[in-house]
Amino acid sequence: MQRAYCDGPYGQIHYRVARPAGPAALPPLLCLHQTPKSGFDYEPVMPLLAAQGRVVLAPDTPGYGGSDAPPAPIGIRDFGQVMAGFLETMRADGVIGEGPVDVMGYHTGSVTATELAVSRPRLIRRLVLVSLAAYEAEERIRRLASIDRFPVPRPDAGHVADLWKLMESMHDTRVDLDWKHASLAEHLRPGKRLPWGFRAVYEYDFIGALENLRQPTLLLCPQDDLWDVTHREAHRIPDARLVELHGAAHGFLKVDAEAIAARIDSFLKER
Repeated sequence: MQRAYCDGPYGQIHYRVARPAGPAALPPLLCLHQTPKSGFDYEPVMPLLAAQGRVVLAPDTPGYGGSDAPPAPIGIRDFGQVMAGFLETMRADGVIGEGPVDVMGYHTGSVTATELAVSRPRLIRRLVLVSLAAYEAEERIRRLASIDRFPVPRPDAGHVADLWKLMESMHDTRVDLDWKHASLAEHLRPGKRLPWGFRAVYEYDFIGALENLRQPTLLLCPQDDLWDVTHREAHRIPDARLVELHGAAHGFLKVDAEAIAARIDSFLKER
């Protein structure tokens, strides 16, 4: 796996890329991360998926990870446009070839992946979604009204402890302290921009987008904070396969890397 930068609409986009040892025989896989993280979460599975014969890309959403930020919060449709442009840049740079791509999304990334698939159906072949932050309009309004509940920088640095406590309540119990510490650093990088991705999700009609999906979709459902809503709204996807990951939570891509990569690879190779 390598790290690199390319130009984007708000400055530079930082991305991770894993390549197969030989020619890429399978469609590329674009991996979109959750808020407020980065492509960091995908590092354990990227080489495993690339080894099967595909290029795997994990860009950081503008304003998160190592990517430059827009001047103000942007929406999910904007995220989708940025990622479509990112794929065009990857083609122009020779990182990937022509043809449709597969997309994997995690929480906020699942929303952006769905927007890409709905708005550019010829670009996206198959989807892998990790959980669905799919709320009815009334609930989205309520969540927008309490957007300031997320920890942002304070002079006494108390937000660091608040973030750690929040993360610990959602971590997979099997992840080690080193991974948790690295994960905390990714949570802290956006600073006061931390809630921007959540705002984008709550402003977007995700349920309506799910109902318009036409691509085959693998829906992975760990026992995380979206377990209930994912089960409630999974039926919205016309062609979905729901896989429950009992006992798994945030960090499962690290501790279950081989099993998850094998499941994803098997689904993406189906015809």
